[in-house]
Amino acid sequence: MTLTQSSLDTPALLIDLDAVDANLATMREAVADTGVTVRSHFKSLKCAGLARYLWKRGFTAFLAAKLCEAEVLADAGVRDLFVANQIVGPQKIARLVDLAGRCELSVAVDDASNLADISRAADRAGASLGVLVEVDSNMARCGATTNDEVVKIARQAAESPGVRFAGLQGYDGHNQHVADPEPRRAGCLASLERLLGYRRAVEQAGLPCPVLTTGGTGTYDLSPHGEGVTEIQPGSYVLMDCHYVRIAPAFRCALTVLSTVISRRPGQYVLDAGYKAASKDYDLAQLVGRPAEEKVLGMSEEHTRVATTGEPPALGSRVELLPSHCCGTMNLHRRCYALRGERIEFAWPIEASGRYD
Repeated sequence: MTLTQSSLDTPALLIDLDAVDANLATMREAVADTGVTVRSHFKSLKCAGLARYLWKRGFTAFLAAKLCEAEVLADAGVRDLFVANQIVGPQKIARLVDLAGRCELSVAVDDASNLADISRAADRAGASLGVLVEVDSNMARCGATTNDEVVKIARQAAESPGVRFAGLQGYDGHNQHVADPEPRRAGCLASLERLLGYRRAVEQAGLPCPVLTTGGTGTYDLSPHGEGVTEIQPGSYVLMDCHYVRIAPAFRCALTVLSTVISRRPGQYVLDAGYKAASKDYDLAQLVGRPAEEKVLGMSEEHTRVATTGEPPALGSRVELLPSHCCGTMNLHRRCYALRGERIEFAWPIEASGRYD
């Protein structure tokens, strides 16, 4: 039996596979002549089925913000993983070391004592994992901030049991959502220059630096051309949202929330999906394929109010919402439906949604 969009109850999270395919093609073309690897960020996806979909189309490298995300990826058969965050404390380090026995794993570190804890645990378990020293690329969040500090941690990783020095991570998240192209470009170039300076310091200390990973969806067309960059780490490019598409319009919006009209009156109607179904982190959700006179007025937990100067749609009518944050929206749902046109090709659980460990 062929299932279609009309068979779904609402709210339902939809993924347009034709749009996903177009986005993968756009990203593939962007790095085609650079030799740079696209390491897709699983924090935007949260869904093992979607990760496998990317993997089958040649996007086999992933990074995760959380251990739970990396564990979901390993369970799905992904073998090239980077946990792009600091893993601190005995419980999480034990999980990290266990994960290293299941895949080719690297982790971000910006502290010598944390690195020592990871090294001891990995050595005791007979495991081996890569260490990328996280550096501050002008973001002022995590990351070592001086050449001496970066070199010290890199040398410690190169000389410690159970770990190996793999390179540098310098995510420039502060550049990803800059709306004006020129300031975004200037910020990206400044971050790349700072990252390159750290790499030069490491290499001058006699340590090879095989990996230099940076960038995201907002700088997908800039970061791959930075000197020495080996990887970029975009995630939102796969699904996109009504906020990010204004910054990176080469990508298509693939993620929507299907909702139902549950109330109507002159000049307004109400949908059964609010901000618990469609994230409004950056702005209100937008309507998909509706007349121009219809505008989202506001969103509460379970409702979206829509103003209209025309006749409100009938009760039971279906309306798609375009969220303002794809990552936040994937984290709200436990299942998504991947479609070609109206036909549902996959019903995927979202295994890492609602998890923060």
